[in-house]
Amino acid sequence: MIQVEIGTITLSAIILMLLSTFLGYTLGIRRVKFQTKHNAAIEFKKVIRPVLDKLERGENQFNTINDSFETHLQAASTFSAHLNGKELVSFESSLNNYRHWQDTLYGRSASEVMYDTEDPEYLEAKAKKPIGLIKELLRHANT
Repeated sequence: MIQVEIGTITLSAIILMLLSTFLGYTLGIRRVKFQTKHNAAIEFKKVIRPVLDKLERGENQFNTINDSFETHLQAASTFSAHLNGKELVSFESSLNNYRHWQDTLYGRSASEVMYDTEDPEYLEAKAKKPIGLIKELLRHANT
């Protein structure tokens, strides 16, 4: 016959309660972090997606990008605050590619555009499609 002591049951019950409380707390914190990142991704998509739709419909690339570029940077900054580690590095790399493309293509004066058409950096940026760069940014917001 097995003998059970009252103190043993109480001690194991306390340990079980502490473990379950810790597990519940950890899962709750993790869910809140995911939810805030998810909400930030939704807000980021709300800013970026209309421009992508306009570009896919064939609207003027120059006006569409220039009118919304600063808004994109602000939204990207807000969204990147919710990223860390490899996600953040990858997102910043995509954002830097988008920023560099915009600076190279649209950050030039009229004379530079007229007379600097053989610049390899300009030609490389001109060959890139903004739809691809924007989709690359949106890829990071898939949660």
